[in-house]
Amino acid sequence: MAEVPPALLWGVRRYLAAPNAAIISVQRQPFPGGLSGSTLEYWRLSLRRAGVQAALTLVYKRGAVVTGAFLRGAPQREALAYANLPGRVPIDLPTAIAFDVAAGDLWFLPLPPGKSSSHWQANWDAEDVANALTDLARLHLAFWDVRPEMDAWTWLAQPVGRDAGSLLREGRQGIETLIAAGVEDAHLPAARLARLHALASDPGLLLATLQESPHTLLHGDAGFQNIAVSQDGRQRLWYDWQLVAAGPPALDLVTFLHPWAYPESGAPLSPEEMAAIYLQALARRGRPLDEAAFHRQLDAALLWRWLIQWAPLLGLYSQRLRPDVRDRLYHAFSRLHWPALDRWPAG
Repeated sequence: MAEVPPALLWGVRRYLAAPNAAIISVQRQPFPGGLSGSTLEYWRLSLRRAGVQAALTLVYKRGAVVTGAFLRGAPQREALAYANLPGRVPIDLPTAIAFDVAAGDLWFLPLPPGKSSSHWQANWDAEDVANALTDLARLHLAFWDVRPEMDAWTWLAQPVGRDAGSLLREGRQGIETLIAAGVEDAHLPAARLARLHALASDPGLLLATLQESPHTLLHGDAGFQNIAVSQDGRQRLWYDWQLVAAGPPALDLVTFLHPWAYPESGAPLSPEEMAAIYLQALARRGRPLDEAAFHRQLDAALLWRWLIQWAPLLGLYSQRLRPDVRDRLYHAFSRLHWPALDRWPAG
């Protein structure tokens, strides 16, 4: 048997409250990972504690991810999230048994059976959507306007703060690569590419609009593909914290809206209805927001997210994109991002 990672052995002993427990063997079974390039495996452990053999099955997530500014440091952030957030956030996370912060490796208990979902589709009803949006509002409210505790978490991404420059540079390079290659189609005509390049070159209004909002703790990738809903709809486990960040809440809401814009998503509510539910959840808890101002921030968040995530993918890392994935993205852009671009003031 290969050497047992020290972080795993320490975590198992802590979880079992058995300081002398031993891992006798490990059986590993890969299964498909996410679009970030993470490796996921089932690890079936054979254990011995107090002379008795037992078994424990864990999910292993290897830290390495694809390159690029958007995901730089993501595995380490996720490990630190599991080390710091359980018990401090008002939503449920998977049970992390062990984590190696330096490597970004994680071992956690398998998610319980629940409603089916994938990157492109979720078997949710309107109540599930409303409950998840209420969760998101509760998370944001717990850290509204940058609590001192969050200031101490320097490992959090800051997509409109410290990290904005590097993210935007790569986004601008992605658009310039598309322009130089003469990549034009119905979704990316020359006029639209020129407008996006202008925003990437002069993002002042985008950033100023996003900075109007108080900052809070962001999940960072709050789509249905990262939320496990139990069959009865009563429990939701929020996972995949690689993009956990500090920033304006509109950035999290647009990540929730995005996968519902895929053609096969089965969205039970419109984006407008989802935004209204989120605002109502804030208002019920004493944080009413100006609706018009928040919708401007949503447009700014949609455009900012496109510049820092999708522009590099389309322009610099297009080899990662299967044609079916590109088609789904274009469908989402047509429903969310291009209308936001049309509403945004011309420079």
